[in-house]
Amino acid sequence: MRIGILGAGFSGTALALQLMARRPAPEVLLFEPGPPGPGLAYGTREPEHLLNVPAAGMSLFPDRPGDFSEWLAARRPEIRTEDGPVFAPRALYGAYLRQALTAALDDPAGRLRHHSEAVAEVMPGEKGGFRLRGASGLEERVDRLVLALGGFASGGGAPPHVHGNPWDPAALEGLAPDAPVLLLGTGLTMADMVLALRARGHEGVVTAVSRHGWPPLSHVAGAFPSPWPVRLPAGAGVLEVMRLLRRDVRRAAAAGQPWQAVIDGLRPQVQALWQGWDAGERARFLRHARSVWNLHRHRLAPAVARRLAEEERRGRLRFEAARLEGWQVEGGEVVARLRRRGGEGVSRRAARIILCTGPEGSHAWREAAPFPALLSQGLARLDPLGAGLAVRPDGAVLEVSGQPVPGLFAMGPLTRGALWEITAVPEIRAQALALAGHLAS
Repeated sequence: MRIGILGAGFSGTALALQLMARRPAPEVLLFEPGPPGPGLAYGTREPEHLLNVPAAGMSLFPDRPGDFSEWLAARRPEIRTEDGPVFAPRALYGAYLRQALTAALDDPAGRLRHHSEAVAEVMPGEKGGFRLRGASGLEERVDRLVLALGGFASGGGAPPHVHGNPWDPAALEGLAPDAPVLLLGTGLTMADMVLALRARGHEGVVTAVSRHGWPPLSHVAGAFPSPWPVRLPAGAGVLEVMRLLRRDVRRAAAAGQPWQAVIDGLRPQVQALWQGWDAGERARFLRHARSVWNLHRHRLAPAVARRLAEEERRGRLRFEAARLEGWQVEGGEVVARLRRRGGEGVSRRAARIILCTGPEGSHAWREAAPFPALLSQGLARLDPLGAGLAVRPDGAVLEVSGQPVPGLFAMGPLTRGALWEITAVPEIRAQALALAGHLAS
């Protein structure tokens, strides 16, 4: 059995390690042009960029929940708190992933190999399986193939004035210390960019723009409360779920518990809830509830939230509810045309616009190899809402006719259309464990 994995960020790394733990282990080929392990999410080198999940919840392995916490304590014992969970630097988590994968790659049996290039073309094999062609002309054959490509930047832009990839070092280079900056998006990526700018000595005003203009929310400071027991009736739709959540938030507050406990109580039920909704109900969620759910679901480390609050208090960080309608260069600056929620049009001058909408707001993955070829060949299709690929709940990719493609699977954010809650470590590592067992059986 020879299994190919496209992508070696968290998703591909978790799957490869689960496959290597099988006895006997299959032969696994990892295709990743960048450093294997960290991926886009954990490839940052900024010490200010912290995980938005406590270290205790970030183990690679579902059956060893303390693995990352123990790794961190052995190497950086100074990173600890007296009254709450540890939010480690993301760069350290990237090092943890890289070390775990490197140990597997160094195994004398050589069952795991890494090709440092992307796969440009995927073709069905004459006797089953797939033929893969790399960007440099490398060719390999695999029996089964897993698409584990995770986060993508927004893409586009027109450097130096508009940058579509906030993780490109050029996005923050060449700015005068007092230059105004416009960030499109007000989520976690926006927070990363503000911290990175300040770490470089930037003192200018940063304006963050999104449809609602909501600043990101924080985890509870100190010890985490126990999840609030959220009970939903069978068949509950979007509006009823939102109504019940608001009710439970009021009940939790009366009992001295924060709203975060209610969201944490619902989270284990989200995948089953999503899979029970038809396409119309899912579309209703995306239109009316996605923004408010993401705001409360994806939260900042308390230390980062305090930094942003201080920036806002000092007037160096501003939030605005608007959407970008266009931009033009004038006198070395870029003038952004914004449309406020009430319909009023305004202009904002900045030295640079940086797109911080994050992977969920990006369709750049559809243009990245090998997806255009897979879609054009009919070997894959988009899910009905365009959130990812059409897949079964077990990750099997569906062709144009709706039938699973033998031997072709996807995992991680690409399966969001079927699972929705599949962009964070706890869900992806469980998916990797289940998929490894399925692939190797």
